[in-house]
Amino acid sequence: MAPFPGLLEPRPEGLYAPAFQAWIDPAVPVTRALLSHAHADHAVAGHGEILATPETAALYRLRHPDWTGATREIACGEPIEAGGVTLRLVPAGHVLGSAQVHLASDGDSLLYTGDFKRRFSRTASPAEAPHARTLLIESTFGLPVFRFPPTAELERRLEEACREAIADGAVPVVLAYSLGKAQEAAAILTAAGIPTVMHGAAWKLLPVFQTAGVPFPISRAYETGPPARGEALVTPPSTVRTPMVRAIKKRRVLYLSGWAVREAARAEHDADVRIPMSDHADFDALREHVREVGAETIVTLHGFAHDFARILAADGLDARPLAGGDERPSREEDA
Repeated sequence: MAPFPGLLEPRPEGLYAPAFQAWIDPAVPVTRALLSHAHADHAVAGHGEILATPETAALYRLRHPDWTGATREIACGEPIEAGGVTLRLVPAGHVLGSAQVHLASDGDSLLYTGDFKRRFSRTASPAEAPHARTLLIESTFGLPVFRFPPTAELERRLEEACREAIADGAVPVVLAYSLGKAQEAAAILTAAGIPTVMHGAAWKLLPVFQTAGVPFPISRAYETGPPARGEALVTPPSTVRTPMVRAIKKRRVLYLSGWAVREAARAEHDADVRIPMSDHADFDALREHVREVGAETIVTLHGFAHDFARILAADGLDARPLAGGDERPSREEDA
């Protein structure tokens, strides 16, 4: 028997929703893709048509400017019906426009979380946890070691580290992924009155955030000039050893990521300060989501899928990793 009869089918390209003739977050270009959000590991270029929230669709177009496919925008909560199945997108809290996929038919239901976060975000709508009979849950941080401090503490640590660097005459270099984390960091620093200079990959996405009501009044693009005294540079982790960062003679590097709980992150990213600020649910939040959704069957995928399934099974739950699933951590673009 297929693991998700009538609702989803595992195929080589990824999870397929037959009623909508669409793959969910396929890893390769397909004729029709239902995208949970616009990160590159979930939204590859080249689809013939995409179904997504308006924000995800706008971000996808900005990230793939040469793309000429079709778009169907679906607002969160809007029911779409086909082949006896009702589809609803539900806020995921991961990044702007991110959504979980809820499918229901004849008393059966399924929730695909995609990447999600249950914490407060300045740039994304809070995640919801609708009931479903089957839960497909991302498990990027599905081990107990991944427990993050409260959001208010993380924001305070970011602000204080930047102020201390500026007071010492150094430029704070905030390593944050270009979609989601960079804008979240800039929004936090804006609220604290600390001007930011943003890498072009993050800056070009700001119109979508501003349309959604997130202001960046004291941010500017790196193309207008390198950071001056009193400004923080917000740039992807991949740039830490490039001339853009190396040219800043006196700098203090702050690495923002869930992976920052690992001591190895200090050497990997030349980090002076590690702040475990993530766009993903930590271990406790994953378990909380499982409890709230109340599914009879839980299927884990991505990250530590096998480990998290074993932990849930030890609690007496019907949990298993997706057959053939990937136990590698998600790409660090969005962790």
